[in-house]
Amino acid sequence: MEKRYVLGVDGGGTKTDAYIFDTEGNLVSKYTGGATNHEQYEGGFEEMKPVFADIVGNAAKLAGISVSDISGTVCGLSGIDVPYQKTRMDAYMDVLGFENYRIINDSFLGVKAACPRGYGISFVNGTGNSVGGIDKTGRWLQVGGTGLDFGDLNGASGMTGKVILAVFSQFYRCGRDTSMSEKFFKLLGIDDPEHFAEAVYDKVYTGQISNKDIHNDVLYAAVEEGDEVAVEVVKACAHQFALGIAGCIRNLEFDDAVDVVLIGSASLKAKSPLLIASLKEYVSELSGKEINTIPLAVPPACGAVLWALELAGVEITSGLREKVTAEISK
Repeated sequence: MEKRYVLGVDGGGTKTDAYIFDTEGNLVSKYTGGATNHEQYEGGFEEMKPVFADIVGNAAKLAGISVSDISGTVCGLSGIDVPYQKTRMDAYMDVLGFENYRIINDSFLGVKAACPRGYGISFVNGTGNSVGGIDKTGRWLQVGGTGLDFGDLNGASGMTGKVILAVFSQFYRCGRDTSMSEKFFKLLGIDDPEHFAEAVYDKVYTGQISNKDIHNDVLYAAVEEGDEVAVEVVKACAHQFALGIAGCIRNLEFDDAVDVVLIGSASLKAKSPLLIASLKEYVSELSGKEINTIPLAVPPACGAVLWALELAGVEITSGLREKVTAEISK
């Protein structure tokens, strides 16, 4: 019997990984190239398209096959947030000769990578934040990834902004005292609130001090001390995230318990459990569903390959899932 192949692509704002597997779950080739988020290019889609073509073309070349030999393709690309963006990539896939493919936002890959039943919710909270849901009927929906006007908190940087505002407000906006101020001043190397705004511009906005540093050394450290303002900041962020997750759940069809995959350092590397505990509580209240959170422990590309295998008509057994995951995680 002639071998059949699938292609899974995980495309981001810095790099893109393309994997070709046969339908028995064996890795045939991998190729890593540049960014395939069109928003990273001044020329937008037109500048990104040859980068994408080079990546998938080289993956096929390494496998010794052509595009016509690929039975199923899934490309999870950051920057694919609204229908017209998907339509443009669909048109380009047709030009490249692909058939039986799916172009989706990369947030959906977590669902196929980590949810045992192949459906659930993916919550991305890293450089940015977005929610991708796939229900038991196969319908899918993205909530977020479209900016502040649509409720995005902008991930880790949005949480940092809440900390900055709380500290600044203590001194200049009639806010309450918070132990975050002393901790933030120490991190910035200042001892006077008059220098706070300047230090934020010089050290936070330039990346000298990371969001992770601010979250762990300021926000979560204050939470562990029981600081009321810090606790309120974390809970406010959790509620904002929960609105998108619960909204996605309510627009799709799920059982009474919903798997929610956590992706991104702002969730996975948080020193305090308060963010996720509050998130689960709020999502349950808003959606009426029990929530099971699953930290993503495998590369998102696993989701692209497994989904591509589904498109090719392959049954995703636990053994096949483990085999694909092991190959990509090497």
